Amino acid sequence: MRRRVLLSSIAVVPITGCTSDGDDQSDEPGDDGSEGEPEEPQEGERVEIVESELVRENVGTTEESVAVHGIARVKEGAEVSYVEIRALFYDAEGELLDTIIEQIDEVGRHGDDPEGRRWEFEIVYPQVGERAAEVESYELEVGTEL
Repeated sequence: MRRRVLLSSIAVVPITGCTSDGDDQSDEPGDDGSEGEPEEPQEGERVEIVESELVRENVGTTEESVAVHGIARVKEGAEVSYVEIRALFYDAEGELLDTIIEQIDEVGRHGDDPEGRRWEFEIVYPQVGERAAEVESYELEVGTEL
């Protein structure tokens, strides 16, 4: 797998909903000249993590290891050519231990479904033994490129 420079747009959690600030913009379809056509999903909204879990092997030994296993999918109506999933590993106090990036080039060719819209991933924590045992939780962030 090739490594690339981290994309500048990474989303942890998409922000939903909005509030009005009193400007004169209308929420009616077509007011912006788009004539009611659906918009392309924005960065961070193109791919979603369907499921994920922290998996430990060889617990309590010098070979203990930790990884995040999960499933991601490209959302309906979105197109991407590259996906990056970043795993942030934390200890029991919430301190960041490490950040690891898994990259998927040419998403359509690597998916485990016929259309390449959904695939499994594994992000392995780089330390073993006592260092791996320190991992208590994780967060996932997704970045995409058209």
